[in-house]
Amino acid sequence: MVDALGTKEAVAADANVHRPLLADRARGPVVVVIFLAIIVVAVLGMRYANQTAAGSLDRTLDTFIRTHLRRYESLIRALVMLGNPLPATIVVAAVAVAAAIARRWSGVVLAIGGTLAAVTITELILKPLVMRLRYGHLSFPSGHCTTVAAVAIATSILLTGAQRPRSLAVRLVAGVVPIVVAACVAVGLIAEHIHYATDTLAGCCVAAATVLTVALVLDVIAPRVHRSSQPTG
Repeated sequence: MVDALGTKEAVAADANVHRPLLADRARGPVVVVIFLAIIVVAVLGMRYANQTAAGSLDRTLDTFIRTHLRRYESLIRALVMLGNPLPATIVVAAVAVAAAIARRWSGVVLAIGGTLAAVTITELILKPLVMRLRYGHLSFPSGHCTTVAAVAIATSILLTGAQRPRSLAVRLVAGVVPIVVAACVAVGLIAEHIHYATDTLAGCCVAAATVLTVALVLDVIAPRVHRSSQPTG
């Protein structure tokens, strides 16, 4: 009986390690989301390249958000701080550690590598390329928004694909929470006059395209790495 239970636990652990990040049925929609996100970033980047003024969409959303969120200034500032380097690093590390404890090594790579890749694309490629300025600083896409959204998407993927709790509905609700937090950070950046609305939208799209692409790639590579690492009989 003990041996049987031990074998069962070992099989369960092995299944946990090699469980894909994305379900098979989700991969088609994920590819669509990636392409749509890229299109949004490209269109907005061309529209606001080398500009400093707000567009019509920015003015409409900025006015609406600032008018309705004045009373929540303290909460907004706290949320915006999540995109700062130190808090963001702590959150990424926490997600990576949680994935490691669950023996989801692809999740560790997703949390760290996906976030780093998204931030790198925003800060080192897109910002210098688009050259949109706000208060003398490169603002498109929003680096704060890219960071928080990337961590949120990686966390959501891991939560919805977790083995516990057993209830799919509970996991889905848990997976929505980080996305809602990222959306609140985006709104907070607008309310605090740090970014235009289109800056934050582009940051979210960069995060989505990058992290989802990394997840797809990991789901292809991870099983091959595992097979190659197994001792041959």
